[in-house]
Amino acid sequence: MNVRHPIAKIKHWRSDRLLNVGFSSYSLTHHSFSRHFHEHYVIQVVVQGADKFYCSGNTYQAAANEVVFINPGEVHTGSTVGAKTLVYCSLSPTREQIQQIAGILEKPLPNDFCFNHPVSRPSRLANKMRSLFHAIEQDAQSILSEELFFDVMNDLLDNGKRSDTPSIRSDARVKELINVMRDSFTEPLTLQRMSELVRISPFHLIRLFKTSIGLSPYEYLVTLRVEHARKLLTEGRTVRDAALESGFYDTSHLNRMFKKVSGSTPKIFRSSK
Repeated sequence: MNVRHPIAKIKHWRSDRLLNVGFSSYSLTHHSFSRHFHEHYVIQVVVQGADKFYCSGNTYQAAANEVVFINPGEVHTGSTVGAKTLVYCSLSPTREQIQQIAGILEKPLPNDFCFNHPVSRPSRLANKMRSLFHAIEQDAQSILSEELFFDVMNDLLDNGKRSDTPSIRSDARVKELINVMRDSFTEPLTLQRMSELVRISPFHLIRLFKTSIGLSPYEYLVTLRVEHARKLLTEGRTVRDAALESGFYDTSHLNRMFKKVSGSTPKIFRSSK
């Protein structure tokens, strides 16, 4: 019996000329990402194959020349379909970067700007995004890359929905625990301690959290730590410092969790240019 091993080829770019927004390209075969979320937006154009993904309660599929939108905090997955290699490119602006870009483009946006639908069918935007990534691969510091970047962002902000961020389907107890996790994710937390805070049993807590968020408490906590490590790596911190300051036991623990969520190692992500 032939075992199909996942194959992932990933590249990252970042340029001060493009406001240090993260850009990535992926080539995946027999590969899938487990449920996770990001603190930034993910805007992805599919170049080849199809991306089947879960996003906040529903399953979608995006084919070649379609654009995927993931808002900050939305729990999602991603996987190849069949044996065909999935190739896509993505950009990952933070909320702060979106506001900075909107200011440059003179397009005032609310702080909770989001995209209301996760898939856009074949469009001019997809073609523009592919042209942008081709230019970045050639030279991210070029005037052409800058022009195409602001042209793409202008279309994105026009096509986005100026509405409230999708609300988390949870009761007050889950929201309380999320606030606790966000305030103390680098510290040791136990199910017993969290269950005492909201006055329910650990088993009930796990079930309630999964139903409301789509992740277990442990998965949510680890994702918060990965996102914080990503931020530190972007700022130039070492992998070791990012691991310890984000609540991981050591660099090996960060490596495993980081790759599970992003597909690449912290070292590769940190070296993006």
